[in-house]
Amino acid sequence: MTPILSGLSLIAVALAVMMSALIRLISTMQLRQRVEAGYTGVRELAELSGITDPRDLQDVFGPPGMERIWKHVTMAQIDDKKRLAGYLMSDSRIHWASIAIGFTAFIFGHWTVQILLILAALAQIGGWISATQLPK
Repeated sequence: MTPILSGLSLIAVALAVMMSALIRLISTMQLRQRVEAGYTGVRELAELSGITDPRDLQDVFGPPGMERIWKHVTMAQIDDKKRLAGYLMSDSRIHWASIAIGFTAFIFGHWTVQILLILAALAQIGGWISATQLPK
């Protein structure tokens, strides 16, 4: 079977997937550090859980404190309530897998690896589209 992507398009997709995943990993690391430090605001909670409506955040995690910060929320609680958008935006396993698939696509030109690369690209695109729905 012939390859799906070849030459420049394969390199462009692989690099885009790896850069996107790296950016999302760094962002997720910063958000997790803020949660662990007790500074869980709307942005952190929405991006890590995938719950984009602030009213739904209050229904799921309870009301915030005086400074609009959920000091009582832990990463375990957020992971328990995570929705699909939360996985696409902030699940490090998806992002590490995307980076690995990008590197693998450089080494192996097999069509199955290219299909995995396209799926990784779709996951990254889904994460960025989900991020547009986050509260300001």
